[in-house]
Amino acid sequence: MESTGKYWVPVFNLLEDEINVVIANPKWVKAVKGNKDAAKDSKWIGDLFRLGLVKGSYIPCKKVRILREYTRYRYKLVSCRSSEKNRYQNALTVCNVALDSVVSDIFGKSSTSIIDYLLEQSGTSINHEEIASKLLRSLKSKEDAVIESIEGYQMTDAPKYRMRLVRAHMDYITAEINDVDKMIENMISSFVLNIH
Repeated sequence: MESTGKYWVPVFNLLEDEINVVIANPKWVKAVKGNKDAAKDSKWIGDLFRLGLVKGSYIPCKKVRILREYTRYRYKLVSCRSSEKNRYQNALTVCNVALDSVVSDIFGKSSTSIIDYLLEQSGTSINHEEIASKLLRSLKSKEDAVIESIEGYQMTDAPKYRMRLVRAHMDYITAEINDVDKMIENMISSFVLNIH
């Protein structure tokens, strides 16, 4: 069977328990140029295989392939969450909130609490004492800088709605990542148990 990327995977999954399947790189089994058709190609590959000239590609066992699928999916989820974080950060910038210039993590507890406060406000004024009460640990010493970074913010209903949507999506993706992490950990622990 010629390896044509993702298309051989379903076929391989169906056949691997029934017959010995060899996945070969097309460049190693390509027929000589000329009058080509599917029947001639099949005969050519069959002849090469009988002579032991078909070099099979490495195919991990089914458990490893499944583990790869989960880790690749996890990578996609993390990338998607990063994109949403960038959107969220952009929305803050548009609303004249420069909190990221003061705090190390815009998604930390203090920052989230302050942003929640801003999302709930109807106007543009802020209560300095209430902002100060939301600061945890080392941020308490940066109270003035935090207040200065959000002073004069402008949040209309449209960016507020967008930020809530983005945050809800981030929370959903984070929950998905946690679920995938548990599955990966279970699979890895089963591998370790089988090795010992």
